[in-house]
Amino acid sequence: MIAARKNHFRLSLSAIALAYLVVHGIVATSLPDWLNPLSTFCIVLAELAAIAASIRASRRDTSLRRWWLLLACSMVLHATAMSLDMVTEIRHTVTFNYDPGFQIFFSMLSGVPLLVAVSLQRDRRIWGMARAIYALLSLAVGAVLYLQIFTILTPNGSTNPADAVLISRIFDAIDVFLATGATLRWLGSRESSEYGFFRILSIFLWVDAILPAIHNRIMLQHDYIWLNLFISAPYVLLLVLILTAVDHPVMPRRPSLVRAIRSGSPLFMTLALVFAGVIGLRSHFYIGLTAVLLAVAGYGALNIFTQSRGLETEDSLLLSNKRLEMLIGVDSLTGIANRHAFDKAFGHEMDASRRTKLPLSLLMIDVDQFKPINDLRGHPAGDEILLRIAGALRAALPRATDLVARHGGDEFSVILAATDSAGAIKTANHLIDCIAHLELRHPSTPSGTVTISIGISTYDGSLECSRASLIRAADRALYLAKRRGRNRSEFLPTEDAPR
Repeated sequence: MIAARKNHFRLSLSAIALAYLVVHGIVATSLPDWLNPLSTFCIVLAELAAIAASIRASRRDTSLRRWWLLLACSMVLHATAMSLDMVTEIRHTVTFNYDPGFQIFFSMLSGVPLLVAVSLQRDRRIWGMARAIYALLSLAVGAVLYLQIFTILTPNGSTNPADAVLISRIFDAIDVFLATGATLRWLGSRESSEYGFFRILSIFLWVDAILPAIHNRIMLQHDYIWLNLFISAPYVLLLVLILTAVDHPVMPRRPSLVRAIRSGSPLFMTLALVFAGVIGLRSHFYIGLTAVLLAVAGYGALNIFTQSRGLETEDSLLLSNKRLEMLIGVDSLTGIANRHAFDKAFGHEMDASRRTKLPLSLLMIDVDQFKPINDLRGHPAGDEILLRIAGALRAALPRATDLVARHGGDEFSVILAATDSAGAIKTANHLIDCIAHLELRHPSTPSGTVTISIGISTYDGSLECSRASLIRAADRALYLAKRRGRNRSEFLPTEDAPR
């Protein structure tokens, strides 16, 4: 039922739009010459209706409110140009080559909000900075256009026919540039609302590029009033597109294409200002040069700000990932327990050992001369070795109560519950043999393979020994193992560890 009503509404609105164009055609061709301003009024009326539809869409779709308002602002500027044209016709003001200066200026200026629309990224984090930069660049584009137009034209136009051709070509270039930008944004849209907006904008801008181009070519030869239909038709079409818009499913996009378009969209405003500045170099060299430099500086500032926000987000994600790793207790590289899980398990086993008076042994393990592996073979090779070592250590500890953890970097630790010093020494030597049997290539060790050193200490369940004392003893024993030749283990009682 709802779908039927929507189809009925679309058909009715399309019929009304077609009837309006027919009425405009009758006004443009059948009325006396002194009523020619009514034809221009029909253009303004179509634009006002499209403006109202855009404002209504901005209220309905708050996520793209700024973009709809930018479209409305563009049409307000173009309606201003058409209104000035209508006043000129009413007053019978003499114009040359149909290019009165202020009308041309406002018509070209209407492209500036559309430039902002196709350039603006949908990122709330950079909206404040982007708004300031685009406002500055928009003012610069407007200033350069004003100087360039009134260098060529007077308020009543130009007596040189070549100027009309030049203005026509500039309009064509602007229209095609805007339509291309909108189409690229349409192709790079991932969300339904953005996809719908740029779809409507693309269709409108391509029609608004083709029909006015035909209008201008014929107008250079013949002043036909019915040519105004080519100006009003795009706005009537836009009105129908906005009022009959539906949510279209977004077609799958290649992520690389989406990223490229989203990252490159700020270039549209920059390129427009560069283009305007280059054109202005001939008549106002320093102003044109300033415009070009301002475009480069504006793009650079926006790019730096965007990059800084991206790095900030990346750092935030890395920090969140690290916190998540700590919460789940698993090391992301090796898949064994991480330092957070070790600390938690170590405290629990110390408390249990104190209650049961059973010994608890701690092994501190370090990969011998690990830095040369990263320096000579690269970090990926080093990560692979750490992954293999972690797997071998875990496999060599079959008891469910034994815990192997990555302590940090190339350091590992093993908690051996209910294990005395003799058992810990035996286990440590077994771990050393297991790593040696992996035969992992090493560029610096005497054997040419990766080896480990292990420091051992045992807690006897007494109240005098703390967690820190056991860790210090095992760490000191590891230091002794390395100093005495590596690829070995050393045991140190907790009472012998330095405080």
